[in-house]
Amino acid sequence: MYKVLVVDDEPFMLEGWRTMVDWEKYGFRLCWAVSDGKEALEVMEQEVPDLVFTDLQMPVMDGLELIRQMKQRHRLEHITTAIVSGYSRFDAAQFAIRHQIEQYLLKPLIEEEIHELLNSLRLSLDQRKAADSLASEKESLHTVFARALQDESEHARSALLQLLDCPNDVPGRLLLLDAGKTAAPSKEEVEAVSAGLSAGICCFEDAAGSALLMVWSRQMDSSEAGLDSDVRMIAARLAGEYPSCSIYVSGRTRGWQHLRQLHKQLLELRGRSLYKGQSGICWHEQVQEQVQWRWEDAASRAAALLNSVDRNEAAAIGSAVHALAEFIAGTADPAGSMAACLSYLQGGLLRAYHQAGGDPIHPPDWLLPQYGWQANVREQLTAVCLKAAGQIEELNGKRPEGRLQEAVAYVTAHYREKLQLKELAELFRLNPVYLGQQFKRVTGYCFNDYMHLLRIKEAKKLLLRTDLKVSAIASELGYHSTEYFGSVFKSLTKVSPSAYKSNQKGDWRDDEPAIF
Repeated sequence: MYKVLVVDDEPFMLEGWRTMVDWEKYGFRLCWAVSDGKEALEVMEQEVPDLVFTDLQMPVMDGLELIRQMKQRHRLEHITTAIVSGYSRFDAAQFAIRHQIEQYLLKPLIEEEIHELLNSLRLSLDQRKAADSLASEKESLHTVFARALQDESEHARSALLQLLDCPNDVPGRLLLLDAGKTAAPSKEEVEAVSAGLSAGICCFEDAAGSALLMVWSRQMDSSEAGLDSDVRMIAARLAGEYPSCSIYVSGRTRGWQHLRQLHKQLLELRGRSLYKGQSGICWHEQVQEQVQWRWEDAASRAAALLNSVDRNEAAAIGSAVHALAEFIAGTADPAGSMAACLSYLQGGLLRAYHQAGGDPIHPPDWLLPQYGWQANVREQLTAVCLKAAGQIEELNGKRPEGRLQEAVAYVTAHYREKLQLKELAELFRLNPVYLGQQFKRVTGYCFNDYMHLLRIKEAKKLLLRTDLKVSAIASELGYHSTEYFGSVFKSLTKVSPSAYKSNQKGDWRDDEPAIF
């Protein structure tokens, strides 16, 4: 019988899972029924279920967070999981697809549908169990290595060293050869490249299809310098034979007592290179000090990328992606940092897409995918942003009226800056003549007069509420000279700035425009 865990905060739903489902008929047994994700994780720390049904909306820890944490834990990442929710959510469905969740069901649950699902899941679990059983019968070097990688016990390590004919306490390193988009070289090809060296070498294929090498000294009295000389030779030969590949070299170990840690170092090196867009040879000792993750630093770079997308400038998009990727690559957890930034970017891109008139029901085809496996993240993110920028600009081209309103709002917010109509037109992708005509239609004033009105309105406040000199106010409001500021001020208020300031009671009764 396969063991089942149900997670749902509604008592009547838990009772329904217990009573309405004929678990044993389909080869299952309901072993646990809990009310939130935290409690579910506590159960799974004690005993791992074969199948988990989880609700989405729950207190303490919801279903999405539960699944995220399961995927991050080695013992729990392969558990068959089904999402159950009381309503349809686009982000939940997208999450389910991204994390290869087997099913996404809506409440209220229908008995026939549950039984049909259980029958399908049982067949899938049976196939997996048969494959696992077959693999366990074929004891080989690869399975022993995988066991040593997962279980750092003395027994697992000794079994691996015995098969490798590797001395117990000699220096060693792990190497990872990542071919990127091309096919990784075979075990035989890698070993041929490494022939003639004094070091012991064994080649495996890791889960991502890359070549993984164990390299060690053959003699107990061998120095670490001798090992590193052989490793540099291997890396140089591989780089020459496969120039498009990236080669990552772990730190040293003695007797492979920390095999998992070495493998983790390689994955971290590869993860950083995906964001930095680098290839070649990368040593663990050469990794720069990690920067402290601060959301405001990441958000500023992500916002700059969104601004470049809004302007649809390819060079600016490339530069902004580079700056964001460089920052993320230097953090302690590049994948987690990128996930947070992608969420921010996704929201900003979709908001711009919908504001431009994009279909609010059907998502665009450039939605950001999950990054970080075997591709250059920088290239992927740049390609997505360029495609989004093109579609958004095309949509905006069909709604100049909306961009006109945005241009007026921009002027209202940035009137202190040295704005020109031509620059404003370029910023909002409008014809300057058209913008000038429509600006007056919308505001009642031509562009320059509108800027002056906003500035003089602010000048009045500064004159009466602060001790700033007239020259300082003129400079702060974007005027190139105090005399010109005074001239504009007097033309609109009928008095000079100093005279206006001296009348603390505000007795002037000039005919101010409506904007004041």
